[in-house]
Amino acid sequence: MQALALDLRAELGLTYDAPFDPYRLCSDYGVPVYPVEGLSEFGCPADVIEHFTLLRPGMWSAALIPYGTARFIVENTAHEPVRRRSNVTHEVGHLILEHEFDGALLTDEGCRKMNPQAEREAVYLSAELLVPKKAAIRAAFAGYDNARVARDFNVSERFAQWRMDASGTRRIAQRSRARS
Repeated sequence: MQALALDLRAELGLTYDAPFDPYRLCSDYGVPVYPVEGLSEFGCPADVIEHFTLLRPGMWSAALIPYGTARFIVENTAHEPVRRRSNVTHEVGHLILEHEFDGALLTDEGCRKMNPQAEREAVYLSAELLVPKKAAIRAAFAGYDNARVARDFNVSERFAQWRMDASGTRRIAQRSRARS
């Protein structure tokens, strides 16, 4: 996944330490991204849109929708822009990884019913696209805090913390400093 993410970034002319633009990748791959409010043009009732954007915005983030052989993404614009970027990156990750649609997108509880392995893969690819491990290691050795990583990669501080901790980069930097 690390190599795939770096290859995708290179396709966009990005180095490992540049912010990633998921909307550009979607555009390059012919995957339109629509705001949930735009569904009203297609007959989606206003109360449904209000439910997902005002009443329960945390219930749903984004979805990759199959339409014949095409795919498009609908994103919940009630979320902060950094969260939306993460959501869209995750969804386009499913497309890049050629995941099959083997379950319902939403249940009555609002949860996605997807293959757990496919979800883990999309999470890992999106993390590598947004904050590559190589960049996280560089940031850890430079002593960047979560706020700095978040700013540099246009992600939330929570995402930055998760990425820096889950990838073990801070531990790698600490062990290296201890040996020096």
